[in-house]
Amino acid sequence: MTAEPAEWADELDEPAYHFPVEVEVVGELGEQHLRQVAKYVFDQLHTTLRSRG
Repeated sequence: MTAEPAEWADELDEPAYHFPVEVEVVGELGEQHLRQVAKYVFDQLHTTLRSRG
């Protein structure tokens, strides 16, 4: 996996990176459960990246 600076990174005070994240959900989930999964993944990524700063 590679991370690349986002096009708008120079407009911010701190570097911003864009990298792909793929989550595979096995089975069928409703819209609400998919939103919960997406929120959980985003929250975990945010927490991890902020702790490394």
